[in-house]
Amino acid sequence: MVDDILRLKLALLGSAFRPGATLARTLAVVVLGLAVGAAIILLAMEVDVRLAGHRAGLVIVASALAIALAVAPLSAGLGSALEPRRFASFPISPRALALGLGTAAAVGLPGVLAAVLGIGLELAWSGTPTATAAIVAGALGAVAIILVSQYLVAVGALLAVSPAARRLVTGAARAVIVLALAVATTTVLVVQAGGDDDTLVAIAGTLGNTPLGMLWAAPGSDIAPLLARLLGATIMVAVLVLGWGWLVARLIEAPQRTRTSAPAHGLGWFDLVPATPAGVIAARSLLYWWRDARYRVVVLALPVVPVLMMLAFGAAGAPLPPLWLVPLPVLALFLGWFVHNDAAYDHTALWLHVAAPVRGAADRWGRCVPPLLLGVPLVLALAPLFALWSGVEGVLPALVGVSIGLLLTGLGVSSVASAIGAYPAARPGAGPFDQPPMLGVRAGWAQAIALLATILFMAPALVVAIGGFAQPAWFAVAGVAGAATGLGMLLLGIVIGGRAFRRRAPELLDLVLRT
Repeated sequence: MVDDILRLKLALLGSAFRPGATLARTLAVVVLGLAVGAAIILLAMEVDVRLAGHRAGLVIVASALAIALAVAPLSAGLGSALEPRRFASFPISPRALALGLGTAAAVGLPGVLAAVLGIGLELAWSGTPTATAAIVAGALGAVAIILVSQYLVAVGALLAVSPAARRLVTGAARAVIVLALAVATTTVLVVQAGGDDDTLVAIAGTLGNTPLGMLWAAPGSDIAPLLARLLGATIMVAVLVLGWGWLVARLIEAPQRTRTSAPAHGLGWFDLVPATPAGVIAARSLLYWWRDARYRVVVLALPVVPVLMMLAFGAAGAPLPPLWLVPLPVLALFLGWFVHNDAAYDHTALWLHVAAPVRGAADRWGRCVPPLLLGVPLVLALAPLFALWSGVEGVLPALVGVSIGLLLTGLGVSSVASAIGAYPAARPGAGPFDQPPMLGVRAGWAQAIALLATILFMAPALVVAIGGFAQPAWFAVAGVAGAATGLGMLLLGIVIGGRAFRRRAPELLDLVLRT
């Protein structure tokens, strides 16, 4: 049975290289995999484990790559995944199926790269007293990565019962891979720069005490922690093996999970909003943000941009504590900027706004409700934590005011931009990474102008906030200036955008109908 499953896996891998629309993507993935594998081996040969910074970097990079490899099978989509429920109709014992699927998981690019990662750990510690421990840790790490990837594929296939859900799982997996590779690359750059070793050591120490990093940290530990980590990892792998057999048996015996609709009670969001045009549009916008994959992937990806910026500044040598002031304003900026093309996302539903006597201001207000409900509580909840972690005295008012100002100003600018600078968008039901066929240079200009306009309008408050690092009294002024600027720009954007929407409503409808 194992042989049959392996042949099936090889046949699936071979089919990806057949001439067709997916061949270019397959070759690109193979090239990326080869580059990652070569980088692992080269870095393992260059690392000097006698240096604390190098040892810490090794743990962080290996942990980040382990996450990327564990979710990699999900990034290819679940349509052709070898998951247990596909074999439920065949007379196969759960134990044989679990063994076959686990073995087949090692055949493929993620499985090969997991083995390469284990070999890289062995190469890094070769010639040291803990070389044998590195061999054991590398082997256990490769097995753990492969088993975790199988768990994720099985659970992902169980949960993704609709095309939109499958696209969401795939998009989230790709975002995780990009973020993990960015973390690994930034860590390598920081180690090569030879600075901030204390921060790397602290991060590696934390990872070394978790299931994610204990195997990669084991060879660099003293004898007692080394044995404890190897024992813990052995127990972890044993639990994964036993749990995999149980999960396979459970999935092939349980009934197929289908998508069911819960009985409707009331009108949902429409029961919670005022019975006004703005309230109805707000409820419909909330439904879009909650159910539409085009919106959900943006909400999931929004935290990635601030993290990447922090990593870039950290790699450039910026001190870590003040960098905690970066994520929240950047998150607020992009959350307000995202709705700059919101009208085009409606597609044919926009005709309701055109045909009905809806005031333009009501349309603009309704579309601002979801980012306001998401952004304002997020800023108020996270600002005290980020201000505390930054270690900058008195910065909290500036952080709250500037973040709220960027959010409100972004919404005001977007209210105007979505009326006068709309461009084709993906249709409802499309995947989060689908692009319309008519997308041109106008989209790039609209995105850039909306983003730069938001920053320009908030520039005075940002300058005052920067001055607060020299004179802390300016932080309070920056907070008031940021919030006041944001509120004024939001109200102004609602008025101007509302008038522009009513005036250009037929042109907007023509745009979305031609997409």
